[in-house]
Amino acid sequence: MNKKDELKQGLIVFAGLAVLTAIEYVVAITHLPAILLWVLALGKGWLVLWFFMHVKRAFRDEGGH
Repeated sequence: MNKKDELKQGLIVFAGLAVLTAIEYVVAITHLPAILLWVLALGKGWLVLWFFMHVKRAFRDEGGH
């Protein structure tokens, strides 16, 4: 993957995190069930681990980390 593709992917993940945060805010102020906040938090955590902490490299055949 080249630098341009990595930047594009990073920006998409960043935008996804921003959208999930906005949804979290709406869920919190409308007093919907707390389980929704947990699901959103787990989704955001997965995105951070997978893309920004490069966990996906550990599962590649080419060696990764």
